Amino acid sequence: MKTEKQIEKDVFNVVKATVSDFISGKVYRKGMRPDDARGEDIVVSFLTGYNLQVQSGIVNVNAYVPDKAVSGYQTKVQDIKRLDALEAKIISVFENIENDEYDFAIEDTPVTDSVEGIEEHYINFRVKFRRITIND
Repeated sequence: MKTEKQIEKDVFNVVKATVSDFISGKVYRKGMRPDDARGEDIVVSFLTGYNLQVQSGIVNVNAYVPDKAVSGYQTKVQDIKRLDALEAKIISVFENIENDEYDFAIEDTPVTDSVEGIEEHYINFRVKFRRITIND
C-alpha cells in the first residue's frame, strides 16, 4: 500500500516529466506553489483514496494560466488559446501514458475558473488512479 503523499509524488513526477517543457512556470505539489506565483504553473494534490486489492482514488491537477491584456478591455481576460493548449496537453498525458504501476483516467470534464483576486484562470482536472497492490 502507498500513502497519500507517495501517490501524490508519483503523479507529480508523471506530470512534471511530461509538461515541464510545455509551460512557462513550474509543477508543484499541494501547498508548495508560492503565493506570488503568476506563471503557467501546475499543482498536483491528492484528494481521496481507497485501499483494497486494487488501490484507487482521485488526484487533483490544477493548471494555472495568467490572464492577458486585450485591446478594448480595461481588465485582463482569460487567455483562452493558452488554456485550450494546456488542457489538450494534460488530457493527452493521462489518456496516453504507459505506466507499469498505475492506470489513469480523467474523471469529469475539466473545468476552467478564475482565481479570486488574481489575474489568472485555472483548469481543474480530477484524475482517477488505479494501482495494482497484489505484490505489496
